[in-house]
Amino acid sequence: MQIQRYEEIDISEWQVSGEEDLGTKPKRWLINPETEERWLMKDATFSHASDGTTYRKGDDWAERVAHGVAETLRLPAARVEIAVDQRGPKPVCGTVCRTVLRDGESLVNGDELMGECGITVSHHHRESYTTEAAFQALCDVEPPLDVAAGLSAWVVFIGYLVLDALIGNTDRHEENWCVISSVEAGSQRRLSPTFDHASSLGFLLSDQDRQERLSSKDSNRTPEAYADRAKTPFASKPHPIEVVDNAEQLSGRGAAEYWLGQVEHVDDLLIPIWAIPEHRMSTPAREFAERVLRHNWSKMTA
Repeated sequence: MQIQRYEEIDISEWQVSGEEDLGTKPKRWLINPETEERWLMKDATFSHASDGTTYRKGDDWAERVAHGVAETLRLPAARVEIAVDQRGPKPVCGTVCRTVLRDGESLVNGDELMGECGITVSHHHRESYTTEAAFQALCDVEPPLDVAAGLSAWVVFIGYLVLDALIGNTDRHEENWCVISSVEAGSQRRLSPTFDHASSLGFLLSDQDRQERLSSKDSNRTPEAYADRAKTPFASKPHPIEVVDNAEQLSGRGAAEYWLGQVEHVDDLLIPIWAIPEHRMSTPAREFAERVLRHNWSKMTA
């Protein structure tokens, strides 16, 4: 099957409109000169291999793959494109994410929502960060725009958790999901499209490590074993698949099956992995990511 590669967007001419303080990675807001839309540029980050060399991690391709998987599942997700900024002495690789807000709208983070319900959650205090707390915070929230009729915000949020489980996203913390609030009097809050999925699919590994795991005879070193060790920021650090199970117990079974049912075959979910341009994602990274996603799919659909 012929796969259409994703476009790499050159944002060198986009105007910088401000820094983004939320999170730990370098980010800045840009204006697309053709559409006047605001996009958030997130630079790819680097790490050190065991031999002391430096390598670029895969947070850029992981974000774009996750967006492609979300689209396949028909989940509302902030649009993400891989990007390069060449205005400095060296090209900077990363992603750009289009704002989910319209004029007069703002985001209310999950920790604020839970706080309104009397539940204190923070980076240093996550004992109360449970699916029950998220459910309580989203009880009176409308679903995102452009989702199928009859879906509640909670069912859509479970879809976000299904996405996390498939790609092994370990970063669905209290500020990585939001609702959208409007200044219009009487307007109802609605769940924001999902965003920020870089911590997935083995993005932080070196190719040397991936290659060793891909060929390992040790059952504890395989990509599948890596996938099974994923932990989330929820209280007690459950696996992403366990988080889906916990969430479904609060509103009855069927939500996860609904989202997984949007896909005829797991191969449809793998297309985004192979659609990343060759110079942005190595073959070991693709093979590792594919095995992780296949494994998680098989566990969720068994």
